[in-house]
Amino acid sequence: MSAIRIDDDRPVKSSKRKNGYQYYLQRADGKLEYIKVKDIDRVKRIVQRDYYNSLLENLLTVRNRVERFTEIYDIESITRAYDNLSQARKALVNPIIPSDENYIMEWREHNKGGCNPYPEEGKYQTQRGELVRSKSEKILADLFEKFGIPYVYEPQITAVNGKNLYPDFALLNVRTRRTVYWEHFGLISDGEYAQNALTKINLYEQMGIEVGKNLIITMESERMLLDIKRIEKKIREYLL
Repeated sequence: MSAIRIDDDRPVKSSKRKNGYQYYLQRADGKLEYIKVKDIDRVKRIVQRDYYNSLLENLLTVRNRVERFTEIYDIESITRAYDNLSQARKALVNPIIPSDENYIMEWREHNKGGCNPYPEEGKYQTQRGELVRSKSEKILADLFEKFGIPYVYEPQITAVNGKNLYPDFALLNVRTRRTVYWEHFGLISDGEYAQNALTKINLYEQMGIEVGKNLIITMESERMLLDIKRIEKKIREYLL
């Protein structure tokens, strides 16, 4: 009997037996070569290789189909059906997919800012003209404005325990139309402050607002200043 090689191109055949299966290699003359138990691991590798080759072929087919689809896919054509209407007709039509402008307007209606009742001490004015509590929050707000990210400052959301939480910012990813919350912890080196921050993060997670998903966190201390480049990276990754 010839040795079984991993590069063996002979088809592997099988037959059902009472206690399992019997395997064979089909020779060029059509006859079947019985596979002994001691050679079964080699045959396993041949069958596994054939499976991988079949899987690769299918994946390449799927990729080609996806590439062809993305070449002709035009999601904006759906919104253009509304955008191309006259103003008179738009006034009478309720679009299936709201335009970005209308969606942002509705989003702001459902995400009111300025809800935190905590007394404000220092105030910093953003480029948009609103007042925020810290210089770092002003930097963040101005970056959101720079990148054209719709945001509201200090909205109110209610945790599962009934406690009201006031994220620093609620932001809208216009492309995905998802709301993302942004918390900046500016005194992370303070033990009590850090503990309160962890408690707040835990409450967010109980509500399904998770770090790296729909919650972004930035931190600073006296020794760790705000990293603008990292913030811009987060904006591009989660909000654009």
